[in-house]
Amino acid sequence: MLSVVVPTRDRASVLQRCLAALERERPAEVVVVDDGSTDDTPDVLGRHPWVHAVRQGGAGRSAAKNAGVEVASGDLVLFLDDDVIATPGLVGRHERHHARHPEEHEALLGRVTWAPELEITRHMRWLERGGPLFAYDQIDDPDDVSWRFLYTANASLKRSFLQPFDPALPIYEDAELGYRLSRRGLRLRYDPDALGHHLRVETPDLTERRMDEVGRAAALLHAKWPELREPPPSMRLIGRLKAAGAAGLSRAGYHALDDRLDDWRAARAYARGYEAASRPR
Repeated sequence: MLSVVVPTRDRASVLQRCLAALERERPAEVVVVDDGSTDDTPDVLGRHPWVHAVRQGGAGRSAAKNAGVEVASGDLVLFLDDDVIATPGLVGRHERHHARHPEEHEALLGRVTWAPELEITRHMRWLERGGPLFAYDQIDDPDDVSWRFLYTANASLKRSFLQPFDPALPIYEDAELGYRLSRRGLRLRYDPDALGHHLRVETPDLTERRMDEVGRAAALLHAKWPELREPPPSMRLIGRLKAAGAAGLSRAGYHALDDRLDDWRAARAYARGYEAASRPR
């Protein structure tokens, strides 16, 4: 039996779309953990009595996922983000994978890409193809995927093999779990046809703020597992003067350097966040 676990917070309208898609998929169980929402999320959950709703008081994504696993009754757990809209067959592909690979350590990574209804900007395309979002294009062997790709926006694992997410990590909680599970023999495979549509709009400013958070989380991750410490993401550092020039050209309508400018802004924000979290307290 497969249980879908969806953590959510203050995304009522998107959650409604997520649940409508899951209702069409007819999984055996859907558990939604409301992490202290202050919007209409309780009303949305109330309109879906088939959903097992759990409420917690703003303890964070990791704690929400852990709470969902605790109450889920399935021997398989499929994690979906609340802004990921399952396309037809997503749940079935996860179920069939585990039927073909019943070994405890077997897991499946599905794909997430921008919802086609969105206006997909140049920046959003960059995020997926060379930028710091999902890096599915870097998967060389779909039958032997690195633990670093355990994106729990769309991934399923055996409940018996799972360990709790680390609630101290606001981001990277899935990669950190992937590392721990890899030490126990995790076998992660990738099925791009287990597809979810990402119903979220991203802008350079939003990405820069998120990369500051990612840098802070990376510092926490490396403090916990020093062997994972590595140089900052391999983004094209172009220097402050060149970045200012690229920004001026972009404002003037010349956009050939926009991807490089995004690289620079993301790398700068990551480094800023990492340094801030690494300072002695």
